[in-house]
Amino acid sequence: ALADGVGEGATWAGGIGEFLIAAVGGVGVGLVLMVPLHWLRTHLREALLQNTLSLLIPFVAYAVAEQVHASGVLAVVVVALYLGHRAWEVDFATRLQEEAVWKMVAFVLESAVFALIGLQLPVVLKGLGEYEGIDAAWYALAVFLVVAVARFVWVYPATFLPRLSARVRAREGDLSWKGPFVIGWAGMRGVVSLAIAFSIPLTVHGGEPFPERNLILFLTFTTVIGTLVVQGVSLPPLIRLLKFPAHDVQAETLAEANAQAQASRVAEQRLDDLLADERNTLPTPLADRLRTVLERRRNAVWERLGQVNPVTGESVDDTYRRLSREMISAEREVFVRLRDGRYIDDEMLRTLLRRLDLEEAAAYRETT
Repeated sequence: ALADGVGEGATWAGGIGEFLIAAVGGVGVGLVLMVPLHWLRTHLREALLQNTLSLLIPFVAYAVAEQVHASGVLAVVVVALYLGHRAWEVDFATRLQEEAVWKMVAFVLESAVFALIGLQLPVVLKGLGEYEGIDAAWYALAVFLVVAVARFVWVYPATFLPRLSARVRAREGDLSWKGPFVIGWAGMRGVVSLAIAFSIPLTVHGGEPFPERNLILFLTFTTVIGTLVVQGVSLPPLIRLLKFPAHDVQAETLAEANAQAQASRVAEQRLDDLLADERNTLPTPLADRLRTVLERRRNAVWERLGQVNPVTGESVDDTYRRLSREMISAEREVFVRLRDGRYIDDEMLRTLLRRLDLEEAAAYRETT
């Protein structure tokens, strides 16, 4: 469309061919890269190196795809889906560090992008020319409404047409209009829309300015801001207004308990097999400690289904975790006091605190 708009010439066949190369090629590059990149992740032994690699992987996948004129975005998505699906094969230290690193990176990048958006908007407003004031506002409102309505136009058919299949209905159960409505209303626009708008060239083939480029940018800005403000701010009250059924906490906890029980039985059998080998001989207290840890993990979920403390309203499991954190906090204060008194050095303190941090992470459970 842009090639035709700037006077370079374009054909349907050429456009479709380029689209297929970009789409199929991007997926293909992702499929080629995902296995060796995962192999490299699992064979690096240092969490720092693994997390450095996780930051580089998107750029590698994007650059390789761009070299063959394929979609770098699709290549990154395919690789990310595969690596995320097999993240359990990476060691725990990497996963703990990776979660924190990516939360920070995502926050910084999103903040930088929207800061740049704000810096560009005054420049775009100055170049609107004849479309200033009320005309620009009407155009902005019209485009916003079209974008909002268009999402509903495809969300509902995409949701309910597959349910003409009896197998899909049997698998997914009953579905009301409320879920698709929220999905349709959650169509906030963002960085991708702006990237597409800014990809419009400044001039056409003869050197003249691209017609109404600033108007297109302005309408993209207003649509992004409008969807973020109007739809984004109103989404939580809309969900409350529709009164969705709450999660069945009892059923979810029961499913979790059953899964943990199955895993614990396998782990217990594995421990028995290992201890039967003379190469794995342990003193009885240490072997009992392994069994106690396993039993604690198995019983913790069931305890959430039991009675609560009449004073605090906590379950037995919640009280256990709270007391565990209090004990860890007391130990941490002692270690710091010993460091301050020069009984241990900073390196020893970091080692001891790291051990406590891992124990606290194991004891902590989000309640949201």
